[in-house]
Amino acid sequence: MIDRMLINSLFKKRLRLLDNKKKLYQISKSVDEIYQYQINHFNNIWCKAVVEIPFYQFWKKKYDLPISINNLDELKNFPVLKKKDIQENENLIFSYLKKYSTISTGGSTGTPTRFPITKNESLNSYANHYLGRNWWGIKPLDNIILFWGHSHLFGNGLKGKINHNKRLLYDWIINTKRLSAYDMSLDSMERYCRILKKSNPFMIIGYTSAIYKIAKYINENNLVINNMPNLKCVVVTSETVSNYDVNLIEKVFNVPCVIEYGMAETGVIAYSKENSENIKVFWDTFIGIKDKENILNITTINERIFPLINYKTDDIVETKENHSILKIKKIIGRKNDFIKIKVNSNFVEVHSEFFTHILKSIKGVMDFKIIQMKNLSIEIKYVSSNNLSISERFFQEIYKEFNGIDKNIFSFKQVNEITKTIAGKAKWIEVQN
Repeated sequence: MIDRMLINSLFKKRLRLLDNKKKLYQISKSVDEIYQYQINHFNNIWCKAVVEIPFYQFWKKKYDLPISINNLDELKNFPVLKKKDIQENENLIFSYLKKYSTISTGGSTGTPTRFPITKNESLNSYANHYLGRNWWGIKPLDNIILFWGHSHLFGNGLKGKINHNKRLLYDWIINTKRLSAYDMSLDSMERYCRILKKSNPFMIIGYTSAIYKIAKYINENNLVINNMPNLKCVVVTSETVSNYDVNLIEKVFNVPCVIEYGMAETGVIAYSKENSENIKVFWDTFIGIKDKENILNITTINERIFPLINYKTDDIVETKENHSILKIKKIIGRKNDFIKIKVNSNFVEVHSEFFTHILKSIKGVMDFKIIQMKNLSIEIKYVSSNNLSISERFFQEIYKEFNGIDKNIFSFKQVNEITKTIAGKAKWIEVQN
């Protein structure tokens, strides 16, 4: 491996940022002190935004917004900023910018949304990542196994090959090995298990679906995977995680399952600390507020080329706080992850986690997709290594909760593969509108 002193010099700025973060979070602060910090930083960011950014000049005038706030509850009076607003006002957002990069989101589910970003914002996100990982004993440059998609971002042709090789070099420098989340076939998972044992990483991180699948493969095949003395935690990210996922992952790897929550346009927002139901929001970077439907809205309060003010994440969260959210118990998922089923002649809405939990618990099911059609019928596609009929077991579990369910709205189809999103994520639920 490349000399650690050389790496430390190459990463000097981001390591200094991380040290500053650690010191800030080590200082004992009351909730009121944290809130005042957030109010002060919001006022600075907002005042600058309405002077320098045409979009927020327009936004302030349109909604008659104040120049500052005195308490965090006043943020609830700001309009909710949605991806659609950013798409429709791209010119006001990008026209004044000079030195920036762009990231895009939403391409797999709708019209892509572009966001401007700078290098300093990426460095702050890096510091937040390792602040959260530090809670679990993980340091920068520790050996990491990463289950990852997004290889489409490399591009095509010669340029794509150059970008791919750059990524390999950078991964070697930071001591990270990437495994493809696109290919979670049985042969690949067998190979991944061998790599995990050989690499003996300090941390395994990846999409929830990828980590879950390899954990289920290890569990159902009675493989021995606990001879990794360096392993301190398994981190799941980018997709909703259920209690079933957490319990299975912790059983298989015999280390804590850690939740990393964030979005492409914001970077990492929160990390679980001490246990998976104690997800700490990085309060020096984000103000989080719930709306009436318990959907999380985020306001960024660090220096950004385009701050997000009361930005809708679309994620339903479970938390005791109604003020600025400092701790999340559970990230339930998107509002559109609810499925309608017919029970005793009436249609009721049930969160998709109820069904995914059942399907994950059926031995032999390695992947699946639940599709609610426009006529409200439900098709369940599933992947298994053998000829497996799952309907009987599926309804046995459903009857425990909904005894009067109409079985006729369900159909089951065993398939060879479930198509992933372009980023390599699993799309377990699809509701056709």
